[in-house]
Amino acid sequence: MELVLVLILFIVIFASIITSFVAIIQIISNDFNGSKGLWILISLIGVVGPILYLTKGRKLIIKKNHNPIVNKDGSNSVLKHYTDLITELDTKFKVFIGVAVSLLIFGYLVRMADLYFFWESRPLGFALVLVSIIIVLRKDITTRKVKKLNNILSHIGFWLLSLIVFVKVIIMVVIPNSDAYEATKVYLKNNMDLKTEIGAITGLTILPSGGIQTNSGPNGTYGSATINLIIKGENKFIEKTLYVNKLPDEAWVVVADY
Repeated sequence: MELVLVLILFIVIFASIITSFVAIIQIISNDFNGSKGLWILISLIGVVGPILYLTKGRKLIIKKNHNPIVNKDGSNSVLKHYTDLITELDTKFKVFIGVAVSLLIFGYLVRMADLYFFWESRPLGFALVLVSIIIVLRKDITTRKVKKLNNILSHIGFWLLSLIVFVKVIIMVVIPNSDAYEATKVYLKNNMDLKTEIGAITGLTILPSGGIQTNSGPNGTYGSATINLIIKGENKFIEKTLYVNKLPDEAWVVVADY
């Protein structure tokens, strides 16, 4: 019974988030017979906001008449649309995309070849690729708006990827300055099995994934963290995911690593 309730709660919350996201995109992308700002805020109010949008707010949307895609060569190919879009971008941005893709490929190649050099290139390249896509989508939104093309999917992609990049930046700022990370460093420093495998640790690089959360209760503060690292040793590099927990009135401690 508890499992069913949890599942229902998850579905309700997930559906509310999706509805809020769709509502914001629809309100932004179309004319609206009311205050756009007010209804965007309403759509963000937990479960109630999406319900209000579905019952009342959606009726206020005035759909724009979007033109079909017509490319320079007269075709309506979506692929050709984006090819032209990228071609029209300035040279500096094209170089930026090339560097991003090259770093990503290099990151995979050094791991496949067991070369222990610049493993940071893969997460760095991935981040730059995300930024490149965001810039292209921003250009696409502007282009579609001028041509009166449907730009809802472009908006969704732009804001979703922007959120992902924002979360990754937050992770890279918060985790290195946390007590959980300090506990992780002590754990790795004293891990003899790890030293046997990779040699003496020469460096650590935090990857922009994982997360950390803390909560305060009547007995004190407790929390958990998932920290992903590139661990550099004298003999080799490895990537590890470490799970760190904190109980009230106790220090952070690593409970597992993979």
